[in-house]
Amino acid sequence: MKVLVLTADANTLIYHRGDLLRDLAAAGCEVVTSAAEDYPHVQEYVRALGGRHEPIRMVRSRITLRHDWRTWVDMFRLFRRERPDILFAYTIKSVVYGCLIARLAGVPRVHALLPGLGFTFVPAQSLRGRFVQLVSRLLHRAALTQADVIYMQNQDDVRLFQELQLLPPGTPVHVTAGSGVNLQQYPPTPLPPGPPLHFGLVSRLLISKGVAVFAEAARRVKARYPDTQFHLIGPFDPNPNRVPEAWVEGWVREGLLTHHGMVRDVAPLLEKLHVFVLPTWYREGVPHATLEALAMGRVILTTDSVGARECVVLTETGEKQHAAGQAVMQGTNGHLVRPQDVTALEQAMLQCLENPHQLAAMGRASSDLAQRVFDVRRVNGIVLAAMGLPLPPELAAPDPPSA
Repeated sequence: MKVLVLTADANTLIYHRGDLLRDLAAAGCEVVTSAAEDYPHVQEYVRALGGRHEPIRMVRSRITLRHDWRTWVDMFRLFRRERPDILFAYTIKSVVYGCLIARLAGVPRVHALLPGLGFTFVPAQSLRGRFVQLVSRLLHRAALTQADVIYMQNQDDVRLFQELQLLPPGTPVHVTAGSGVNLQQYPPTPLPPGPPLHFGLVSRLLISKGVAVFAEAARRVKARYPDTQFHLIGPFDPNPNRVPEAWVEGWVREGLLTHHGMVRDVAPLLEKLHVFVLPTWYREGVPHATLEALAMGRVILTTDSVGARECVVLTETGEKQHAAGQAVMQGTNGHLVRPQDVTALEQAMLQCLENPHQLAAMGRASSDLAQRVFDVRRVNGIVLAAMGLPLPPELAAPDPPSA
């Protein structure tokens, strides 16, 4: 069986889907990957599995008909040339275009994964934004009618798509609890000694990922605890929602944080952190970097928003705080905070600084959550089972949830 894995961002083929590619190859599949870039490290990774990487032209940050016709042509030619048995498409543009074009090209089976819904399913603030949302929803509805199997990463997204009537009746929908995390690659490690405490955010540098909220909370915390260290880890992004380079340069000059840029192996940096922070209000699937931090046993501070909230288990007190609409909610492995609320994030950081004796137990609760829920073997088992493929011997047979 030949499986063609299509995405917009080639780097995610390794960092988010590398274990899936490996398990597809181990199940006896010929694996072909395709994305907008032709990076040597991606070529090498796929080639080592006995597969091939075939780049196509794609502007991944926005829909623009002036350029996207080239994407349609490249996809059609790729599907006709490779004649895969299954297309596995993920990321919004790959799903929207890939599902439709795959059917035109005669691909027998189409599997679509929506890892996060981003901006197009957040209430728009402008007439142009509402128009873009309408077009996006129409495209999703048309594309998903062509899918044989749909995967989503959290129940909130499933409920939204059901409310919007975007899920075709009778098509199986599997909820995968994110992309999963490789527990061998990100093993639990003890928290480093402190003080000072080290807080870190790992993400593409987007405003809606809460990068500026993180920086402002850092400014306030450092006014009281000047030795506290803050780390910003991630690349600048072409997305219109990007954080300007000038902002980051200013934060670095001010001494608020250290910017590490794009880091391929993030585990050594996570090992130096006490607390992982992601104050996102982007409509996430389940953030992959948060899963890595969970697996390594880091305390998690994130928002009570779609996809992010899955990564903190609230205590009984936290559930009451949530029901009362409070801005900070206590968890067994960290805290949830209200999105876009600098004061709430500051308070959560201060709770960590003022109660350092609690952090080790919180870190252990994080790694326990990763093992129970987010093990990549469970996620990949769901996908391979839906494809009708034999599970590799080392893969735990999952009980795949469906919606």
